[in-house]
Parts: sequence; C-alpha cells; structure tokens
Amino acid sequence: MNACRPTRRPLQASPEHVAAFKALAHLGRLRVFFHLVRAGGATSVGEIRKALDIPAPTLSHHLESLRRAGLVTSRREERFVYDAVDPRMVSDLVRLLSACC
Repeated sequence: MNACRPTRRPLQASPEHVAAFKALAHLGRLRVFFHLVRAGGATSVGEIRKALDIPAPTLSHHLESLRRAGLVTSRREERFVYDAVDPRMVSDLVRLLSACC
C-alpha cells in the first residue's frame, strides 16, 4: 500500500456521476464550471456572466444544469445568487477517471 495515499472506500460509478459527466459534455457548461473552479469559491452570477460574456438566460440554464448534476451549489444573499463548485462531486469524478490509470 502506498503510504502517501489515504485509504478511501472503493468508488463505483453511479447515475449521479453519469449526470455530472453529461452536464460537463457541453462547451458552455464546461466554461462556466472551469470559471467556478478557477474562482476558488462562491461567485455571483453577475460576475460569471461578465467574465464569460454569456447572456443571462443562457447562463441561468447552464448553472441550473450544473446544479441538477450535483456539480455546483448555490446560495442566495438578498437579491444576489452565488454559485460554487461542490468539491465532493468533483473529487468523486476525478477519482473515477483516475481509478483505471
């Protein structure tokens, strides 16, 4: 056993993982996801829209798809919505992809 790697439960692919990969299989959603990863924390929808130059309705659709897939969480503060990547799901996806390497 490699002393550098913590012992983790075996990870099996699930329907939730499939939904996450499907959500990321769209260039617009992938751009939004990467932006949130680089941001490193909760980012307002307005900031995302400005940075990526995406129309508000399109961004709303992409964020909703990412939320439904469990990749993004959101919270409302007064009239602003902040989105962030869910690190647990991202960790699961990375583990699934690297399990056979």
